Amino acid sequence: MDNDREQDELKNLLGDGFRSIDEDVDQNTPNLQWFEQFVEERQAQLNIRFRRDLIIFLLLAACILTLFSLALLQMPVLFLLLQIIIFLGASIFTGITYMKKVKRT
Repeated sequence: MDNDREQDELKNLLGDGFRSIDEDVDQNTPNLQWFEQFVEERQAQLNIRFRRDLIIFLLLAACILTLFSLALLQMPVLFLLLQIIIFLGASIFTGITYMKKVKRT
């Protein structure tokens, strides 16, 4: 009998707590037009950012390819030296990054 009373009190306390939470939480959701407008604006922003990044990528790629082809055709020794320097730099960077990752774990 004492156990039943404790359970009833616990149910009442939980019910009061849940009721207060329900009252505090705003259950109104925005309307459909707001969501559609939000999605359209976000897609437009992403589209603009994608185009900008693509143009930057293409311009940089064209510049790099032009410089490499000029170096290869005009000064092959400079081209080979540049290739060796880039390979060594990438190897050192990869090694340092790997060592930092190994030390962290």
